[in-house]
Amino acid sequence: MCKVAILGFGTVGKAVTELLCCSPSLQLRLTHIYNRNVDRKRVPWVPSQVRWTDNFDEILASDVDVIVELVGGVRPAGDWVRQALCAGKSVVTANKHLIATEGDELLELARKANQRLLYGASVAGGVPVLCGLEQGLAGEKLFRLTGVLNGTCNYILSQMQNEVVSFTTALARAQEMGYAEADPSHDLGGFDASCKLTILARVGLGAQPRPQDVYSRSIEGVEAVDFECARKLGCTIRQVSLAELRGTQLYAAVQPALVPLASPLAQVKDNQNVLITAGVHGGETVFSGRGAGGGPTSVAVVSDLVSISRPESFLGSPNPRELKAYPLNHDLESPRYLRLRAPKDADISYAVSRVLSESGVSVHSVLQQSASGSMGSAPVMTLEPCRLSNLEVALERLQKLEHCFAKPLSLPIMN
Repeated sequence: MCKVAILGFGTVGKAVTELLCCSPSLQLRLTHIYNRNVDRKRVPWVPSQVRWTDNFDEILASDVDVIVELVGGVRPAGDWVRQALCAGKSVVTANKHLIATEGDELLELARKANQRLLYGASVAGGVPVLCGLEQGLAGEKLFRLTGVLNGTCNYILSQMQNEVVSFTTALARAQEMGYAEADPSHDLGGFDASCKLTILARVGLGAQPRPQDVYSRSIEGVEAVDFECARKLGCTIRQVSLAELRGTQLYAAVQPALVPLASPLAQVKDNQNVLITAGVHGGETVFSGRGAGGGPTSVAVVSDLVSISRPESFLGSPNPRELKAYPLNHDLESPRYLRLRAPKDADISYAVSRVLSESGVSVHSVLQQSASGSMGSAPVMTLEPCRLSNLEVALERLQKLEHCFAKPLSLPIMN
């Protein structure tokens, strides 16, 4: 019987506890639960033999075999993981921020301590993407990973698409449903998805980017008019995470993008996640499912616990791909969607065309010259494939035009 201690009795901690308490056949025995202000966290349905504590050292000195870290953040979680490994205890974590920033160091420490550090729950909740990359696709030479990895952003964009509501309304609904934090900046700005993409790139591509290396853009500038225009192009809008090896360089980005309606990226709804892998030999493979919440995440955590408790299990083996420090290159060419804001009666088409041409950017088509509403007109066009560096120069100049009163929105168009 494998003895387990849980650090953190929040949403995921409670779900893991429930799963362990109702699944005796797993041969996993919960012995300790850690939380600050532990007396306020106690619940009557936890078996009486489980010890509650607010002292991590007590757990460290106990005879538990595995510590489940569900505290989140880098500190003190990272220090506790190190102490646990050095004390001869394996660790299971759902902490994407910690694994994305310090994962290589912690995995090396686990190897030296002859312990296991598993983190299947850190990406896509209950969708077994890391296991799929490590085992199911171990023989594949992967070169691209594309996904919708943040449930908060996907819920917001799905609401804007299907319910035709504003960004502000969709965000408020996400917060009411518990899909968005009171401060959702890490989700909206792409940091959450960047951490997940960093982990996926390491496991799937053998690359070693850091979250801060990932090119990230917020979804906050997306408006209802953008979904209307996307539909005319046979697309919708999603926060897309993309890591791709191009020769000896790595491209890694998290940003809102236009995706074809027929793509799995467009079909994933609300707080679901999807990951599409592309390999040299087997082509594309799609992983999809619920990517957030206590239930799905607890399944991934307990799956890692089962892997540790059964030495014969193939799960959680070392990364089969050799790690390399690929240089990053974000200055790639892609077709683009461009939307501006101007007064209703202002004709800025000539000035816009001149700025784009002088910046090395060509217009492919004009989708609409204007749209009525309190926000004025919204000239929309698609651009020929252009380099990001050229586009950013153009956007900076466009924002300074006399009649352009809001920051232009530019989104890549995925094929």
